[in-house]
Order: sequence, then C-alpha cells, then structure tokens
Amino acid sequence: DESNVCITMSGTNGLLDVFLALVQPGDNVLLPEPYFPLYPPDVVICGGEPNLYPCAFENGFVPTIEDLQSRVDENTVAILYNFPSNPTGGNVDKSQRDELVTFAKEHDLWIISDEVYDRIVYDGPHVSFLGAGYDKVIMVQSFSKTFAMTGWRIGYLLSPDAQAMLQLTKMQYYVTACSNDAMQHAVLEALMNAADYPEEMCLEFKARRDLICERLNAMPGVSCHVPTGAFYVFPQVDVPGMDSEGIAMALLEGGVLCSPGTAFGELGEGHLRFAYTTSREDIDKGMDRVEAVLAELRGD
Repeated sequence: DESNVCITMSGTNGLLDVFLALVQPGDNVLLPEPYFPLYPPDVVICGGEPNLYPCAFENGFVPTIEDLQSRVDENTVAILYNFPSNPTGGNVDKSQRDELVTFAKEHDLWIISDEVYDRIVYDGPHVSFLGAGYDKVIMVQSFSKTFAMTGWRIGYLLSPDAQAMLQLTKMQYYVTACSNDAMQHAVLEALMNAADYPEEMCLEFKARRDLICERLNAMPGVSCHVPTGAFYVFPQVDVPGMDSEGIAMALLEGGVLCSPGTAFGELGEGHLRFAYTTSREDIDKGMDRVEAVLAELRGD
C-alpha cells in the first residue's frame, strides 16, 4: 500500500527522518558497534543518547540477547538493526532475526531496520525484519546499492504502522520538502528495465567475496570472517605494536585504500574494512600489495 511508503532523498535522509520522529531529549537508542558512522550523530542531533551494543567478530558480528538485555533501560525507545551490515558484512538467519524481534517486543521498542544491502546476500535468502509479526518496525531502504546509484540520492521508508508513516512523512517534508522528481523517474526506469541487474551483480560480488576472503585468510596474522551480505570484509589484522589506523596508513602508502576499524567505533580496533567493489583482477593485485606491506611491517 502506498500509504506505507515514504520516498526520501537517500537512505541516510530516511534515517534522520526516523530519529527525528522517534527520539526525544533524554531518550536513548540501541545502536550496533561497529556501526555505520552516521548512526550516533543522528541520534545526538535529535537530543538522544547512542546506546551501543557489541556485534563481535567471535559471534559473526551478530549481537547476543544477553548483551542487549544488559544495555536496555527505561529510556530506551528503539533499537537499530543493520543486516546485512556495513562495515562488517554480518547478517542474520531467520532464527536469529526472530530472537531479535522478540527482544524488541518484550521491551516495547521500535525496530529501525537498515536493510539497504538486502539485494546483496549470499548463501541463502535475505531475512527482513518486516513481516516478522511485529508492527513497530520501520525499514530504511535505498536504491544506492541495489542499482549502483550511490550519488543519485534516492531511498524510501516502509512501515506497517499507519501513525508512524504519518509522522515520518511529516519529518520528510520538514527536512527536505520533497524528493527529487528526476531521480524517482530514473529509479522507475531501473525497476522496469533492469530488474535482473541486482541478482547478476550479486553473483559477481560473491565471487569477489570468496577471492578476497581466501587471500586474507592465507596471510599470517589475519583472520577474516566470511560475510554473508553486503560487499565488505572486516578482518582482524594483527601487527605487533601497531593500531588499525597505523596499519591502514601503511597500506595506503603501499597502494591499497582501506578504512581503519576505529572509523566505525572503538570495537573496530584491530580490524580493517575492505570493500570488494572492484574487479577480481584488481582484488588480486591489491591483496598482493597487502601481503607485501604486512610482511614488511612484521619484519618477515
């Protein structure tokens, strides 16, 4: 139903709309860590407090219910889930999704579900937080990843809750008045005439994922979780005496651009984020350089 949809000027615009609609001064929002860097500032802009919960490497970058229970309090109004995840590539199966929904129900929390990578999922279908038997869900979506339209700035919000959609539509009007008409026509063209593109691109991303994970896991001091969604890897990289920012800078000097894990929160220390959004040939070349730089840093 079109009344359950709000068109936005990108997924990030939609996120701000959601926080503006839900968060009052003194409220807190449960946010994943490592996190997409805009999550905490958006909550702060709305007068709220980021309440970070860990998504640890050892658990496939999926939170435990125990960690969530230890952080929720009387001021918590919402929890944000991001699956598949940027920066980790972590994802949930149906049973994990159901546990996370049950937690939100028990505490009467809004679920903000950032699912912008829902069409880039490997080794099984995407599991959405919509349609999971709970109406207090707002999905944040974007066409940036689905159709490689990152600079075009067009997205949307979905919720089965009519009152929530009314408030979100108001916030969208207050923030940007309206969404770009030309970009909406461009998206319509993609939906009508390039519907197979996301599936075809996902197959290529899977091949790239397999390659970069194989290369990284063969390197001494590197341990890479194999992501089941998005197009990032977030390996643990150990070089004695160096933090993730120092390693990232050394790799940049060696001709490889990556992000230090701390760009995504303190729990990112010891990790690097690589995006496999280039050809397999270039991934191989890049991994050759990574291997050489790490060997030099370790004094091999």
